[in-house]
Amino acid sequence: MKRIISILIIIGLFALVVVKLAANKTEAKSRIYHYDKEAYIPVFGQIVSKKSQTETKSYTGLFEAIEEVKLSADLQGKIIAIYVKEGQQVKKGQALLKIDDAMLKLQLAVLKSKIAGVKKDEARFKNLTASDAVPAINLEKTQNMLETLAAEQNTILEQLSKTTLKAPFDGVISMKFCEKGGFASPAIPLFEIINLQALKFTIHVPEEEINYFTKNNIYHIQTSAKKTCPGELRQVSSKGGLGNSFKVEFSVETTDFIKPNMIGEISFTPENTNQDALRISATAIIGSELNPTIYVVKNRQAIRTPIVITARNGNFISFTGEVAVGDTIITGGFINIDDNANVQVNL
Repeated sequence: MKRIISILIIIGLFALVVVKLAANKTEAKSRIYHYDKEAYIPVFGQIVSKKSQTETKSYTGLFEAIEEVKLSADLQGKIIAIYVKEGQQVKKGQALLKIDDAMLKLQLAVLKSKIAGVKKDEARFKNLTASDAVPAINLEKTQNMLETLAAEQNTILEQLSKTTLKAPFDGVISMKFCEKGGFASPAIPLFEIINLQALKFTIHVPEEEINYFTKNNIYHIQTSAKKTCPGELRQVSSKGGLGNSFKVEFSVETTDFIKPNMIGEISFTPENTNQDALRISATAIIGSELNPTIYVVKNRQAIRTPIVITARNGNFISFTGEVAVGDTIITGGFINIDDNANVQVNL
């Protein structure tokens, strides 16, 4: 009897374990997410409309001096005098700094003494050669030595002139990097000088927008202080830079409220943008703007469609492609969307 009871208990326990495992398996399956391809995915959308493409273009740039240079010495040596200070107005050719020239002056004095002695030898050999007392070659050697010494003298005089650093143009000492007693060399900048009478305003524009800028046009530039000044197109760079952008420069009249390295903004309405165009939010773009695509909703399905961007203004783009006015496009909620997915659009 006891044996039968034990067997029944074991069978009962085994049955309980099986039932518990089955229940756990059912609960685990119910917690697993199963993607339903037929379910409608909620997304945000917009209806495509045709709007006037007349728009104001704005570009942020920098005011710069047309003439701006960091000056270095042509010779190396100890700085014995500085004649200007930071912020001082200077004229072209004005002395800025003096480098120790004592050794060069000593070399020049020795050379002048040699030249004087050789000139006396030249005069003596001329008399002796005329009387056939010495060969003519002695006179020729003396004259050759005299030419060599004269060339050396000119070299030292040129070096002496370079011991005084001079301003290359009228301007202002914007920065001073040297002190009396310091060392100057061609690799070390000593001053920065800028010409405040000739300023330019520089912006960078993408390649598709450089045709907006034409010569003989006057553009209005606004400073960070909300003051406006006219700018005339100076040049458009012939070679693109980083991001395939092009540098555009404008000549700016000198005013009291414009200084180099100030930020400004140029705004205008391009003449060739007064036309109707399809326009949508830029958030609808999938991928890069080099090969843009968007999702167009047809029969409640997302259809990936390529487009060509013709213009951009802030958060909106104008484009062409197989999209018509009245079509619905997706602008948000892309995370679970792929081509031909079922979608529920919230406009």
